[in-house]
Amino acid sequence: MKLPSSPLIVYFIVYSILFLLSIILHFLLLSYISSPLCRTYLIDFCITCILFFIGNHIFSSNNIYDLHWPLVPLICSLYFNFTLNSIEFFPFKCLPLIILISLWSFHLIWQTIFSSNNINNEDRRYQMMRKRYENNFILFAFFALHLLPMFEVLIGSSSIYYIYNNIHIYESLTIMDILLLLIIFSGVLLENIADKQLAAFRRHKKTSREHRFAVLSSGLWKYSRHPNYLGEIIFWWGLFFLGYAYNAPLWCGLGPLLITLMMIFGSIPISEEHLFRTYPDYKFVQKQVSMLIPTFGF
Repeated sequence: MKLPSSPLIVYFIVYSILFLLSIILHFLLLSYISSPLCRTYLIDFCITCILFFIGNHIFSSNNIYDLHWPLVPLICSLYFNFTLNSIEFFPFKCLPLIILISLWSFHLIWQTIFSSNNINNEDRRYQMMRKRYENNFILFAFFALHLLPMFEVLIGSSSIYYIYNNIHIYESLTIMDILLLLIIFSGVLLENIADKQLAAFRRHKKTSREHRFAVLSSGLWKYSRHPNYLGEIIFWWGLFFLGYAYNAPLWCGLGPLLITLMMIFGSIPISEEHLFRTYPDYKFVQKQVSMLIPTFGF
């Protein structure tokens, strides 16, 4: 039987089945594990292992796992809300956070689904890793491309649990709540705008022979070589500090810390290596534009 290749169809089928499986696992674990947070860890570990098998042994594409990253905070937000707030369907104080997480998730979900027209066209970063690790790639893919991101996102999303669990500490939103929500919003907005500018630039390059070797250095990209990654980092740190205000332990900060380190020492170097090899002018951009935090010419 020929497998579907449309990312929209594949993602819908795979993640719908896994969502139903998650619900079944929830009820199976309910009698044995009382903590929603611990249940989330165990369920997501099972889902990650299944996604690894599907990606590497059925479709031969690690793109299958890419939808996991934006889905986890959204599902955690809904799951913790329903398991911890049985009295109110959506407590008013939780709504701003749920809306921000939804905006962040839907943007990345949309971008992931429509980034390619064939699920088997594996991301070039994964292709580079396949060549680099050759016979050891499967082992590398399991630990570095599946378990590590799972750990980062789960720990980062743990702050949501403490926010919902301690939401009644204050009667209404505090000044600190509003400030941290604005920081989270700025991260969501920054990543969204940066990705849209990048997408528009790529569309323009496809139709313009004159600019086919050009590098994006306008808009937000004039001040940072990776404003989308900066927005991602701001989102996760804002989420942690909001959780910390609601008694989230310091270990929850390990999530955004690892995500930041992954961006700086993993995603950015891989991206820049490709840009440097493909576009000769990129070396001038590297000299003139800050890698991550804007300097505005200073």
